[in-house]
Amino acid sequence: MRTSFHTGFLTGVPVLDAIARIQDAGFDGVELNAEALPWAEPHIGPDTPRSVIDRIAATGAVTSIAAHRAGLADPDPARRLDAITWTVELAKISVDLGASLIHVIPGDEPDDSVLSSGTSRGDVPAFIASLRAIVEQTQSLGVTVGLEPIVRQLISTTDQALDVLDAVPGLGISFDPSHLEVTTHDVTDAARRLGSRTVIVALKDAEGEPDRFTFPGLGAGDVDFVAMLRALRGHGFDGTVVVEHEAHVFGDTRDVSEVLTQSYAFARTVIDTSR
Repeated sequence: MRTSFHTGFLTGVPVLDAIARIQDAGFDGVELNAEALPWAEPHIGPDTPRSVIDRIAATGAVTSIAAHRAGLADPDPARRLDAITWTVELAKISVDLGASLIHVIPGDEPDDSVLSSGTSRGDVPAFIASLRAIVEQTQSLGVTVGLEPIVRQLISTTDQALDVLDAVPGLGISFDPSHLEVTTHDVTDAARRLGSRTVIVALKDAEGEPDRFTFPGLGAGDVDFVAMLRALRGHGFDGTVVVEHEAHVFGDTRDVSEVLTQSYAFARTVIDTSR
């Protein structure tokens, strides 16, 4: 399995510097963040200058792009089309970077009244139609698309993810155990059920319920990463394992160097132990 690190934690660090720091920590590659979050700015996007894309491509370090954008499930067709177009443009960039793998999220916030169920006001048929359009266009580019179930969004559980996979041929799963831990409390079962369609795996810990959860540092939550990876290996998964660090949002005060060094050591340990 190849190790990677999501660049969202290195927000404010120029993308080439972020790549160098991640590689210096021992990681095989990087996942580029394309999502604007309250705590992170994107490192890549459809508006990234060609000169920058070429310099990133020259590093040979990119393993995937987190093409996370709201709107794919929006009832408004114009907003959905905008989100589809944006995602396909990122897929084209992924080809240029030599990393033909992107993953997407439902991206629509839930109503406050249904937080405990993990459902949202997004429209499932609209989301499926958007995913079909994206997969159809990206398959012609040779790009793989993975869906990441997200707590408190439209698709957040193993069952919901399986329903979408059945409805969208060619779609894979971006397996993030943190969200599945919060929504199902059985990551290993999720790995067994989603393993045959898993195209990329995150290492991110979690604890809590959909209405109250945290993503602590690796090893400080409830995810059994070794059992998870063993279950995924049982379905033939041997792809990229990406550390996605968001523990700083929940009070982790370690600096970048500490997080990178300790995350790499943790990733190697669980990968090797899961053999």
